[in-house]
Amino acid sequence: MPDPRRAVVLSVGTELTEGVIQDSHIRFLAAELHALGFTVQRGMQLPDEVATFRAELARAADEAELVIVTGGLGPTADDLTREVTADLVSVPLEFHQEAWDRILARFTGRAVPESNRRQAMAPKGFELLSNPNGTAPGFHGRIGRALVVALPGPPGELRPMFTDLVVPLLRGRFALGDAPQVLRGTAFMTPESALEEVLRKCRREGVGWGTRVEEDRIAFSLRGGAATAREAFFRSLVSVLGSVRVCREELRPAQLLLDALASSGLVMVTAESCTGGLVGRYLTDVPGCSRWYWGGVVSYADAAKERLLGVPAPVLAQHGAVSAETVSAMACGALAVSGAGLSLAISGIAGPDGGTADKPVGTVWIATALAGVTPVALACRFSGGRDVVRRKAAVAGLLAAAAAAAGRPFLDSPVAW
Repeated sequence: MPDPRRAVVLSVGTELTEGVIQDSHIRFLAAELHALGFTVQRGMQLPDEVATFRAELARAADEAELVIVTGGLGPTADDLTREVTADLVSVPLEFHQEAWDRILARFTGRAVPESNRRQAMAPKGFELLSNPNGTAPGFHGRIGRALVVALPGPPGELRPMFTDLVVPLLRGRFALGDAPQVLRGTAFMTPESALEEVLRKCRREGVGWGTRVEEDRIAFSLRGGAATAREAFFRSLVSVLGSVRVCREELRPAQLLLDALASSGLVMVTAESCTGGLVGRYLTDVPGCSRWYWGGVVSYADAAKERLLGVPAPVLAQHGAVSAETVSAMACGALAVSGAGLSLAISGIAGPDGGTADKPVGTVWIATALAGVTPVALACRFSGGRDVVRRKAAVAGLLAAAAAAAGRPFLDSPVAW
């Protein structure tokens, strides 16, 4: 008989098995299920192929009491989760009018492709899980002893559905009781290996931890033990890494900055060179950012820095585009053109070429400026390829601006990451 707390995660999509996109669901779900008391026996990526999918779903349902399937709920012929599940339990697909009505509502003013009707279908006897962020509802039901939960593939749809709908479902079905005591936090500008070393040094009796690496942060959780032990553990992390690199809760740098802007009442503007608008993208990914984000200037060429931001030509000639003097002038120019209360400026050498002995690839200067206050500039050295350097520069810039908005110092020494 399967362990009542064993789970299997199946992530479906040929784009995953061919390496076109990177799967993030297995790691996310494994961490969340572990926090609920499940042992994730395995996570597997599957192609959009009926025989393989059917065999692995049957195997998973036989060896665990919880199976979570991600993906395969789209409107196209290669989205197979509904059909494979129905076939495995020998039931037909059933049309759900309420799901179709929600799909129609999302297409208000536009023609609805007939293929989208497939998304209003589910195996007969299975219950739907509403999807407020997309057209594909999920569903759940039994295959033998196993509870099978099917969720859509896009992370922006899957994660809120799991948190808001699946977790309460699991608590009821498996009598999980109250959530375990967890202190959640986020680490920034810290390699995973370095964070792991710090966690080991700061550990407290009875407290375990888990980490989840993402594009712009590492989310971590401190679990178990006494509340005082978890708090002491967290304080030790802050003392080692600094308050800029660690915060409570699982926050992204952009949200951290927008929260600081909301608290201070400041509106900010960005002036980007090597990041090419990436800071602006991170900020505008957050709904409601327009209250605090005026906008930005992407001044990539020196001529753009002069014409759009008023950077003096002699400053560029004497110090170069990647310098404290230039980013400070960019920050001041951004304030002048926008009337904002806070500015962030970034200029650097992302590579693969363009570096010199004095300014190698990965050199980035970041400046923040408050209206009426002298700009603060900081040198950074980021490792990695072009895309990685640009991402790291954007994250560091967001954190520097958050510190400025909160009236706190950022870092008083060159940043290496």
